[in-house]
Amino acid sequence: MTVHIDWKQLENSERLPAGDQITLKISDYDEDDVTQFRLRAGGAVNWWKGIEIKNSGGQVVAWCESTAPQIGVAEIEWDDIEGGKIILWKAGVFGIHTPYYDLDVDDHIKEKKLVFRWTADR
Repeated sequence: MTVHIDWKQLENSERLPAGDQITLKISDYDEDDVTQFRLRAGGAVNWWKGIEIKNSGGQVVAWCESTAPQIGVAEIEWDDIEGGKIILWKAGVFGIHTPYYDLDVDDHIKEKKLVFRWTADR
């Protein structure tokens, strides 16, 4: 079961319900109808993280993952994700990869580059 969060919580670097902190920077992307997702760990956080991107029917259309210092990247055409969900994963208890947070795909991310930086993990 994931916790639903709002884009503003990430854009404002708010502490999330499970004690995590993820900073999101959004900038224009240079390719029409494509959104780019980038994922990286930061600070003392250097263990596995993932982003699952689903379409409006709930099917996974893209995935990226990162273990510091690697950066995960996925580029998706807007038509494939409009009305979908973004699921943020982390290594939970015993290192098991676990979905923690979900976001609704929103028009404000169309044709943008999104850089997720996981800066605190509890």
